Amino acid sequence: MPAAFSPDLLDALIDDLARQGWSQQRHALSAAQIAALADECRARHARGELQHATIGRAATQTLDAQVRGDHIQWLERGRSTVTDAYLEVLDNLRETLNRTLYLGLEDYESHFALYPPGSFYHRHLDRFRDDDRRMVTTILYLNEDWRAEDGGALQLELGEGRSTRILPEAGTLVVFMAGDFPHEVLLAQRERLSITGWFRRRGVGMLG
Repeated sequence: MPAAFSPDLLDALIDDLARQGWSQQRHALSAAQIAALADECRARHARGELQHATIGRAATQTLDAQVRGDHIQWLERGRSTVTDAYLEVLDNLRETLNRTLYLGLEDYESHFALYPPGSFYHRHLDRFRDDDRRMVTTILYLNEDWRAEDGGALQLELGEGRSTRILPEAGTLVVFMAGDFPHEVLLAQRERLSITGWFRRRGVGMLG
C-alpha cells in the first residue's frame, strides 16, 4: 500500500473540501489493496471480533437496531500489516489537511463497519452534542461489484433541500466536515463493508 493517496486525488479532495465541505473520490486505492482490507474485515467478523455498534457516547451508549445495524471494530496499530498501512495513509492525509486547510487535526480514530443484509443507519451527525473534537469524517468502501439495486447508499444532506447518494463501491473514498452534513446509510440488500473514521482536533473542552 502506498504511504499516501496520489497527488492528483489529494489536490481534488482539498479543492472540494475548501469549496463545498465534502468530497467523493473513486479508486482511492488499488483493487488489491481494497481486497486485502475487505478480507481482513471479514476475517475479524468470522472470529467474532466485530460487535454490534451502539448509539450515544460513554454512559449514554445503547444498542438500538432500529437506528443502526452495523457491526464494528476499532482499528488499533499492530493488529495487522494491511490496517497499519492504511492508518499510515490516513495520517499523511491528516498532515496534508493541516498544511493546506489549517484544521489543527490532532489524531485519527477509525473502525471497520460491516452491515449485514437488511441493516441501515438512520440520519445522524458525526459530532457528539457534548464533544466537538471530531472535525472531518472519512469513509473508504470495500465492496466489489456493488450495484444500485444492492441498496446501502450513503445519503449525504447538502443543505437547502439538496442531497446526494453515493454507492459504497470498492475504492470510493468519501470525506466531509463532520459537524456540517447530516447523513444516513440506506437499507443494504447485501453485506456492506467500509472503514469509517474521524480526524479529531485537540480536546478543547466539552460542550454544555
